[in-house]
Amino acid sequence: MPCSTISIFGNKIFSEILNEMKLFSKYKVKYYDDIDLCVRDAENKNQLVVFFVSNIDLNFFSEIKKKFFPLIFVGESSALKNILSSEIDNQLNTPFTILDFNKKVITVIAKNEFKKNSLINLNGYTIDKNERKIKKNNLELQLSEKEINFLILF
Repeated sequence: MPCSTISIFGNKIFSEILNEMKLFSKYKVKYYDDIDLCVRDAENKNQLVVFFVSNIDLNFFSEIKKKFFPLIFVGESSALKNILSSEIDNQLNTPFTILDFNKKVITVIAKNEFKKNSLINLNGYTIDKNERKIKKNNLELQLSEKEINFLILF
């Protein structure tokens, strides 16, 4: 099921502006004060989450990267560099235009759908067709293309 809600954490005014503009009419825009509720809803309902970053705990972001829902981090480039590692490509530096935001939303949702379609869950194992890996608990094994094809076949 494609993402139908844009959840915003950290900037209530931005969520009100999006609701007023009706630019994102195909999405429901929701604001969250509680970060835990925001993350829980995003995981359960496949929501895009837009985090407005300031000075938040690094451990929180290392945990949030492991979650499986689409997200965009918004903030000043210096704050994003200090808080986030360069491996996160879902960053949007302030100031930005609404068209930049719209492009980022479309890109992040498309990437998430592609990634979701490449995962197969089977008896506690997760097979990632794109990365050619099989995972269970905290163990991960790199496979060849033939091995992945055999797993999918069987």
